Amino acid sequence: MIGTEKRFALALAVLIFCGASVFSASREGQAALAQGCDAFKSGDWYSAMISLRKAAAYPENDTGETRYMLIAAEMYTGAYAEALADCDYYLRVFQGGPYESYVQYQKGRAFFYLGDYEKAVLLLSDFCHQYADHEMYASALFWIAESFYVGYNYDEALPLYERIVREFSSDAKAQAAEHRIEAIAQRTREEKLLYLLKKTGEAYLAAKEDYEKQLHMYDAVSVTSSGSEKRAADLQKKNEALAAENKRLQAELTDLQNKLASQKAEANERVLRLKAKAREAEALMKEEAQ
Repeated sequence: MIGTEKRFALALAVLIFCGASVFSASREGQAALAQGCDAFKSGDWYSAMISLRKAAAYPENDTGETRYMLIAAEMYTGAYAEALADCDYYLRVFQGGPYESYVQYQKGRAFFYLGDYEKAVLLLSDFCHQYADHEMYASALFWIAESFYVGYNYDEALPLYERIVREFSSDAKAQAAEHRIEAIAQRTREEKLLYLLKKTGEAYLAAKEDYEKQLHMYDAVSVTSSGSEKRAADLQKKNEALAAENKRLQAELTDLQNKLASQKAEANERVLRLKAKAREAEALMKEEAQ
């Protein structure tokens, strides 16, 4: 959410606007805008969204600043479809305004939360190309990487996460990028283990089938060819070797299964720790917003 990204350079200007513009609107518009600004300042995003929508209905209040605050409040509350519509409105009506780059960034994030990851990647990539020195550049890279990550396209996501950690280590998204890198590494290890399990299981079944076939041949030789002791002895040795191989493969299969279970337990524990950190961060952000 936007609460994790408090580095908007124009946030202070928005709040100053709240204090200055209420004097020029109608009485009803003044009241709605004042309520929206107060709720926005206090972090009451739902109330801010309702009041700012009402305020924007008055022509004298329908400014780029009002729309920008409304978009921010909608993103906070998870009203992503509404935020997307207001982003389009801003970019159409207030093209070239001081908040245009931020609105474009929020539009990309709205697409992400609505599950349209392809559009999120395209829009945020355009943002990065247009605003290479923007303070939200690292965050835009992060949401592009997230769009690839949720689609299991780890080969595309990993270099972006690594770039964030390498080039933007002080950014708020660097820690989240590190967690994603660990998660991808964990998934890669699990996939390798699953592949080994599959191959080991196939080898075990093939060896078992060969063993049973040779055992049947040995029994047939013992019954019908009493004069073929040498061949029977060779078959018996081969059977013993196959039995030993079966035993080894079974032990390897069991060991791999135990390793996979252990890694899954570690991954679950890591997820729980990350969720706890996220809750702590959210609580801290709420305290800061107050």
